[in-house]
Amino acid sequence: MKKLLLLTLLLAPLPAAAQGGRPPAPAAAVTANMNYASPGGLISRRAGLLGEAELGELAGMKLRMAAEGTHLRSMGPDHFPEELYKTDLRLSAEDKKTRLSLNLGSNSDRPFHSPAETDLGVNFARTFSEKGPHAWLWGLNYSTRRTFLRGVPMPFIGYRYTTATLTIVAPFMARWQAFKTVSFSAAYLPVRNFRLAVNWRPLPYFSAELEGGSVLEQFLLAGRADKGEAFFYEAQYIALKPSLFLSRRLQVTPSLGWQLRGLYYEGSSYDTHHGKRRLGGGPALGLGVKYNF
Repeated sequence: MKKLLLLTLLLAPLPAAAQGGRPPAPAAAVTANMNYASPGGLISRRAGLLGEAELGELAGMKLRMAAEGTHLRSMGPDHFPEELYKTDLRLSAEDKKTRLSLNLGSNSDRPFHSPAETDLGVNFARTFSEKGPHAWLWGLNYSTRRTFLRGVPMPFIGYRYTTATLTIVAPFMARWQAFKTVSFSAAYLPVRNFRLAVNWRPLPYFSAELEGGSVLEQFLLAGRADKGEAFFYEAQYIALKPSLFLSRRLQVTPSLGWQLRGLYYEGSSYDTHHGKRRLGGGPALGLGVKYNF
């Protein structure tokens, strides 16, 4: 299943300037993505759509809804599913210090086929101490289908440091605005997801990002004999992503990358598995389009 976004929870109480200099989230937005990859004989296509919108306020907290769906079509090695789906529905409520998020998702060949293919998640984070650039947070993450410690509530404590040029949320992310047009960032999401990137923005309507990292995806296949097992896919990659803002509302982002290596396997968790099969490197192409309402 798709992992729940602890990083997003920790960043939620930050002002926009501290979240990478990005403007506040639009009242509503739609993002469409199409990607093609051919790593080591596996040919795959991903088509996805993400929609999000504000729902107003309740008890002083801003409500927001997001829905995401992705279709994966693959051709290649034996035992790799030909069709997979990633679906996610999120409802969040937040104010200056607190964020609560509810997730309902299903990454499977037959989404929401049964409770065994469905993930229910709850995330909570709150800033309990803040002085100058320093802040401390505490929170709780729960997921019925996490890639590790499934169904176990996980409390956490985080530290946040924020200045005009540097943001650190230990141990999940860091961002440094090294120059006016150049920034560096790093992010980690347990347990095998990380990202390193450098972003160059010479013009208000153009930017280019070079990123690399590793991703771990989990899929719960319907009809599997052992409901405690899942299908896992890991990959390391590097990609160049220029972004062009065609208007105040429309953004286009092509991508050109290379998957360095990959593997897939079945098991009860990412570190308890069998039938490991490796993939070599290969090219990856993509195109993303985002429209803000």
